[in-house]
Amino acid sequence: MEIGDYFTFEPAKGTPIHDWFYYKEAYSPQLVEWALKELGVEKGTVFDPFCGIGTTMLYAKENGLKGIGIDVSPLALFVTKTKCADYSEKDAEEAEKELKGMFSERREAGWNWDFELFHPSRFFGKRNYNDICFLRERIENIGNEKVGGLFLLALLSILPQTGFFIKDGGVLREEPKKSAMPVKDAFKRKVKGMVKDLRGRKAAGGKEPELMLKDARNFSEAKADVFVTSPPYLNYIDYSKVYGLELSLLTMQKESTKIMRGREVRSFITGESFGACPPEAEEYSGIPIAGTYFADMERVLENLKRIAPKGCMVVGNSVLGGKHIPVDEILIEMGKRIGFEGRIAAVKERIADVRPQKLRTRESAIMFQ
Repeated sequence: MEIGDYFTFEPAKGTPIHDWFYYKEAYSPQLVEWALKELGVEKGTVFDPFCGIGTTMLYAKENGLKGIGIDVSPLALFVTKTKCADYSEKDAEEAEKELKGMFSERREAGWNWDFELFHPSRFFGKRNYNDICFLRERIENIGNEKVGGLFLLALLSILPQTGFFIKDGGVLREEPKKSAMPVKDAFKRKVKGMVKDLRGRKAAGGKEPELMLKDARNFSEAKADVFVTSPPYLNYIDYSKVYGLELSLLTMQKESTKIMRGREVRSFITGESFGACPPEAEEYSGIPIAGTYFADMERVLENLKRIAPKGCMVVGNSVLGGKHIPVDEILIEMGKRIGFEGRIAAVKERIADVRPQKLRTRESAIMFQ
């Protein structure tokens, strides 16, 4: 496979632990391996300011490096923490024991799960919705925190399988004719697979990463040898909505998505940016979201320069307002002004469907040094 093929999460499907939670916007662990080799890093500290579901952090842990990761999403941090935790054989045994009794007192009543945009019962059959709420309440009472984390991640991960919806670009779209797996069956299968992964995981590895709920636009306190990351693409997608069902079930707070939205890099139309459009992107400042996106990314690059001397950033170019926006080239020029030398080390071509036409664009891995 070409390096560009690892810009997506698809190659990570079936990879133990990495695939505990499907996040199509993530990249694969092979990309982290390649980036670190390209940058000449074999040991030390790896930083990821948009840690997502923890691909960089888990790769670092599995290969004896220290990891520091931040994100504005409580969901992202929870997924990363659970995947990167240290588990013992006792934890695996307790998980199996808990699973056997999980449905022994099955009942209709449970916590009331709600979501900012609509009530989740709209996307789930009555039995599945009740079982999700029932499991969420049962999981909260598990005494072993690590087992509770495993079970909660399993429950969050099966929502797309058990509901009548799909994630379609930047929206959740109702699909009444979609096949929905029973929650009980999907949950048991997921937990069993996770326990199997724990028992088969690599024996050697590093420590659990340091994880923080922080904004990459105003965080510069960490010190690292390298960064490997992928910021939100300039594409109108609001991840607080796309993964809003999972986030609201995690926190059991209806407004949790709204809170997260106020902290995200402005890759969609909402809120204020961190400043004026940088000169390198001035040509595109009149296009909605473009100016604010690059203003936010300027702050990100400035902070990365304070944290690490070099790194890899995977970005996607955009077609907005009928114009092709070379995000990678603009970020390289911004980085040069800030103190980085940047180069495009790998690309993957893709098609932007901007009706009435389809235009070629690309995703790129930028090396900053």
